[in-house]
Amino acid sequence: MDSQQNDRFKFDEPIVLFGASPIGSSVLKLIQKFKSWPVLAADGGLKAAMDAGFLPQMVIGDMDSVTDLDQLPVSVRQIRLSGQDDTDFEKCLRLIEAPLIVGVGFLEGRLDHSLAAFDAMARLDHDRPILLAGSYDVVLRLRGDTKLLIDRGSRISIWPLGCQHFIRSQGLDWPLDDLTMQVGRRTGISNRTNAKTVLIAAGKGDGYVVIAPLAAFEKILNAVL
Repeated sequence: MDSQQNDRFKFDEPIVLFGASPIGSSVLKLIQKFKSWPVLAADGGLKAAMDAGFLPQMVIGDMDSVTDLDQLPVSVRQIRLSGQDDTDFEKCLRLIEAPLIVGVGFLEGRLDHSLAAFDAMARLDHDRPILLAGSYDVVLRLRGDTKLLIDRGSRISIWPLGCQHFIRSQGLDWPLDDLTMQVGRRTGISNRTNAKTVLIAAGKGDGYVVIAPLAAFEKILNAVL
């Protein structure tokens, strides 16, 4: 089934979106509890989802990385979008409207694919969070303020998606107070938490991502639900 570029698929609950990169067993174990959420796939993520025991409601992309579409159950909606100027992940983000997207299969495998995922999140014009999980890291895309409950002494990095000003922070060894970050000029890697609560007050900007160990996944998820 084809979709027009201006179609939107709206969900009232968080969704799980599968990408085509390898998905580690630790991540698969975490997301098993989300089988009641709507599940979608970005092109080749269809196979990853089905291999993990999930049957997506929908597969979105140019379909150049998925085979046997005619063998899918009729319940799986096929949204075919042509064009090579954007990735399948970006196509999905453009069409999906949900309070939270939990993405798996976007942070592992090829580095250029992971960079493309960051680029796609930088292009968004809305404030809804996106949470990507990989075997080593969890990445939370945000705009505006955030409050995270995370273990004291945890590694945490703040990376701007363009240019982002921060008003203040609490719970970080290296505060973000009155700090402007910009790709190519100043970023914030390898910070560390010194309290169980991290507060970030963000000013004007393009948004940012919080990068933390996968062990923090559930705590970060609870913060945005």
